[in-house]
Amino acid sequence: MKNAALAIDVGATKVAVGLVASDGELLARVDISSKVATLDELNDSLATAIAQVCHRDGVRILGAGIGSAGPIDKDKGTINPVNIAHWVDFSLVDFVKKVSGIKEVRIIGDASALAYAEFRLGAGRGATNLMGIVVSTGIGGGVVLNGQFHVGRTGNAGYIGHAVVVQNGNLCACGQRGCVEAYASGTNMAKDYGVENFEAVADAARAGDAKAVASIEKGAAVLALGLLNSVALMDLDTIVVGGGVMNADDVYWPILVKHFEKEMKNLNFPGKVELKKATLGKDSGLVGAGLVGFIPREERA
Repeated sequence: MKNAALAIDVGATKVAVGLVASDGELLARVDISSKVATLDELNDSLATAIAQVCHRDGVRILGAGIGSAGPIDKDKGTINPVNIAHWVDFSLVDFVKKVSGIKEVRIIGDASALAYAEFRLGAGRGATNLMGIVVSTGIGGGVVLNGQFHVGRTGNAGYIGHAVVVQNGNLCACGQRGCVEAYASGTNMAKDYGVENFEAVADAARAGDAKAVASIEKGAAVLALGLLNSVALMDLDTIVVGGGVMNADDVYWPILVKHFEKEMKNLNFPGKVELKKATLGKDSGLVGAGLVGFIPREERA
């Protein structure tokens, strides 16, 4: 009998549902679209996916973990993903408990899930103070401090996308101005270039389009400033970057590294800070969500 946890990863356009073993092995995965007409349609699809992955011979399910685009409230078990209107202030923890029958369900941010997975199994192994970030439709973050997974009071620790770095800057989807996300997300780099998706920006940059390169430079420079502030605040030794924008790491990564190293030159106290690519791929958030389902209640920060 293999011990496992139900894992749910709520992204901008889809929800991944899976089973994760205690060693991080992904035993099952089903993806559903979150772009549906009604709340009932979305909830019915999720319930069906949960039932599908949970019915596995030789598997004992000990708990469940949910990683969701933020903000979240870990005590209420609610989510408020900007891109899923049906789930605004939705008690996803209670819903999962009801449809699965699992009593122990924990919710964390989607980037916190990536951070924990990379800390346990990926590019962040051996780190002490780590930030994991997701650069995609939005920008999220999660942290490990003093070797311990840390989610903060509400579950939103490391939420770098909504740190304000440009006073009276661009309007962000959250309603604030000058957030990191308002410049550095894939969506907003695409908007700056004048297209709908970041893939088009990356293709143009590969072809030598100076305007496309400038849009990436602008976004990466703002993200680098946010990372600098995070290092200064938390004395980080490692930053791991994942998310959809990293699918174009051939054009994006060298630019981000350049701006990060430039910002770090005048911050002398932390010594070398490792900026690394996430290594667990598209399953990182799902695996991380599942792994937190195994954390004992008394260790849950």
